[in-house]
Amino acid sequence: MSSSPPTTRTRILQATLALIRRGDTPLTMSRIAKEAGLSRQTLYLTFADRADLFIAVLRYVDGQRGLVQEQVKIRAAPSGVDGLLAIIDRQARWNPDYKPLADAFELLRRQDPAAQQAWQDRQDDRLAGCRAVVARVKAEGRLRPDLDPALAADLVWTVTSIETWDDLVAKRGWSAADYRTWAAELLLSALTVRS
Repeated sequence: MSSSPPTTRTRILQATLALIRRGDTPLTMSRIAKEAGLSRQTLYLTFADRADLFIAVLRYVDGQRGLVQEQVKIRAAPSGVDGLLAIIDRQARWNPDYKPLADAFELLRRQDPAAQQAWQDRQDDRLAGCRAVVARVKAEGRLRPDLDPALAADLVWTVTSIETWDDLVAKRGWSAADYRTWAAELLLSALTVRS
């Protein structure tokens, strides 16, 4: 059984991703259209602008990696603390494969406001997930009473960021297991009332 050809949208996303991964800059709409084998008009009929396209690329990658299923797993965790541990586990498993794309976007977003907007959209989504888990920890009476939930969410967001993972694992030589263990220990100690 053969698979159907990719949609125009998917062709554009795959072409953009290929250019990003190869480091082909500047990343113009003309270059993306050429890589996808489409006209610029088709590109603009599919995506309003580069920011819209870059946001779609990041969401496409997240979709390919099963982000929705991971978010369901985090929300379905037996407790807020288990949800927090699930966020740490996801980052420990995902960051090694995600790092090359994050590096490419790091360079791209310094040169391109549309790429920066797309990256910020993704980071805002991740922060919203951290806030939801912290709200659950608080609702269950496990958040330290002297800790503001917004500050707690910021801590989760930072400790589980690709940058922190990169500093500890790629640059300092930690294993994924070390990262998982010590990120959990740090966040549980800083955020929660032990039961």
